[in-house]
Amino acid sequence: MWTSPHRLSHTREKHESGAQALIWRKPTDLTISVAMCTYQGSRHIRAQMESILAQTRLPNEVVVCDDGSSDGTVEILRSYSLTAPFAVRITENSHTLGVAQNFEKAVCLCSGDIVVLSDQDDVWREDKLARIEEMFLESPEIGGVFSDALVVDENLIPMGYTMWEHVHFTKEDQARVLRGDALDVLLKSNRVTGAALAFRLSLRDDVLPIPRLWMHDAWIALLIAAVSKLSIIDEPLIRYRQHAENQIGARKKGIKFRFDECAAIDRERYYSEEMECYGEAYARVALRAAKRADLQDKAARIQCKLDHLRARSQLPENRLFRLPGILAGLAKLNYHRYSASWQVAVKDLLLPPGRERSPGTE
Repeated sequence: MWTSPHRLSHTREKHESGAQALIWRKPTDLTISVAMCTYQGSRHIRAQMESILAQTRLPNEVVVCDDGSSDGTVEILRSYSLTAPFAVRITENSHTLGVAQNFEKAVCLCSGDIVVLSDQDDVWREDKLARIEEMFLESPEIGGVFSDALVVDENLIPMGYTMWEHVHFTKEDQARVLRGDALDVLLKSNRVTGAALAFRLSLRDDVLPIPRLWMHDAWIALLIAAVSKLSIIDEPLIRYRQHAENQIGARKKGIKFRFDECAAIDRERYYSEEMECYGEAYARVALRAAKRADLQDKAARIQCKLDHLRARSQLPENRLFRLPGILAGLAKLNYHRYSASWQVAVKDLLLPPGRERSPGTE
């Protein structure tokens, strides 16, 4: 943490002339760390850093973990570290960690009260950090918050939809999150984009380490929803860039893609990995529920998700014989509570054995 007894937060304010000036003001009692992961990001990293420098509420530090770039990404970041009005701390990994574990490392190195996750290729709206800080200051009970994002192409031209529209994060589900039911929403399917997520550093021990099969954003959001309160900012605070090198994108997928995806799934591996994922989540929350009675109900809800996955995994190989079990799950509303949509029931009916896929994409 910063050693000064009177921590200063820095911001940009407009004078009457309209010009922006960097000023120092008395602390808000919150400090902000940006946790950024990079890999071969030289093409877009300048735009991302410029958007951070343009924030009306500047961060106190930007912590960067580079996963072995050889295209000049680190050199570009070092140039910013020499001139930025906040600390830019760069760590180069000795070996490749991958996206989730690289973010885990970056979060470990953060020291601010609030950790704001950042991709290397997006562009932030100038009031992103100010809006996030405002949320945490106004609602001390909130442990994490995520916003919407405007999906844009490589040249930052809007593609006609937002991230929430892409992941079907409906107004109804948004209202449930605001009522405190974020865990139930996320047990259906992940709705959180890591680049739009921020959380309190005090929850770091709850969300880390990140299990091997989880993506960082889905895991962190689910754990915060379980052990604290996860809320939303109903505004697109970033431009989420789509390009050929995206690790995880937001391009729309047609019906043919869905059928081809279904045909490529190895049922046994699919279900076993999904159960391992939520088994890890249950174990983490149950461990904390042993000391916090208010978490026992949260652990029980995750167990119900596991029970639903187990029932799906035990459906017969013969598609015709799967129908009674699928219809029973639909009648009990389990597909409604613990799957992204009724289409998952159709997927369970159509799944063939023999090939593989990654979990978490329902």
